[in-house]
Amino acid sequence: MGKFAALMKLTRIEHGFIAAFATSVGCAIGAGGWFGIQPYAVVLAIVVTVLVEVGLFVFNDICNIEEDRINAPERPLVKGEISVKEATIVGLLSLILGASLALPLGFPPLLVVLLAVSTGLAYDMWLKKAGFIGNLIVALDTALPFLFGATVFSGFSVPILTFLLAGIAFLAVLGREVLKGIVDIEGDLKAGVRTLAITRGVNFAAIVSSLLFMLAVSLSLVALPLVTEGRQYLYTFFVAITDLMFTYVAGSLLLRRDKSTAAKGRVVTLIAMFTGTLAFAITA
Repeated sequence: MGKFAALMKLTRIEHGFIAAFATSVGCAIGAGGWFGIQPYAVVLAIVVTVLVEVGLFVFNDICNIEEDRINAPERPLVKGEISVKEATIVGLLSLILGASLALPLGFPPLLVVLLAVSTGLAYDMWLKKAGFIGNLIVALDTALPFLFGATVFSGFSVPILTFLLAGIAFLAVLGREVLKGIVDIEGDLKAGVRTLAITRGVNFAAIVSSLLFMLAVSLSLVALPLVTEGRQYLYTFFVAITDLMFTYVAGSLLLRRDKSTAAKGRVVTLIAMFTGTLAFAITA
């Protein structure tokens, strides 16, 4: 693999693009609609989001290289395609540049960025092995792009719909993180990561994950009355697809609480999160 391809894999740039889409949705909701946004501010917010995501993912790989030797031996740092020193430089530059570019957007967006950076680094360096606390941080940082985008145009007066969408994302990602603990249980045991699957057992983790997915489904229905009347049908269509996938995963986990079922659910929930983001985009 070439250096550039290895760098793209290290930064998980695809996750940055997903987060950037969430930021743009937040911008549109904060501005009162897609036609109310200022292109310059949206582009700058997207760049900030991608840079912060890139920096945090790079440090995640740096801090978890020993776990990846077991759970993900194909990662660039494990294979030696990129050195730890090179990765550290990339991570630092990304985070510093991301925070710097957030300054022109105003104080509220800058606060969200600093929250994302501080909690993300705390997770990478110390909290991943804390298990469920680490899962909470990952879920928070995944939901923050919606709030970040909204603050770019609405300041501290963030629309209630934004909080609901961020809440749905938070619950869905938290459920997925607990589910991932079932999939990665062997590597996590050796690395000393105290996931729910390890501390309370696979059965308990499967129940908690399923419950979180169903709470996300329930919250998606609560958001429906706040969607503009002309867009409710499209929102309902995409949310129905999303909710069916989450419900399927939740049901599967309750019926078969094992690693194989969790691994399949991990893939399905990633697709569900994409269709859910499309549903969120329709609300703006």
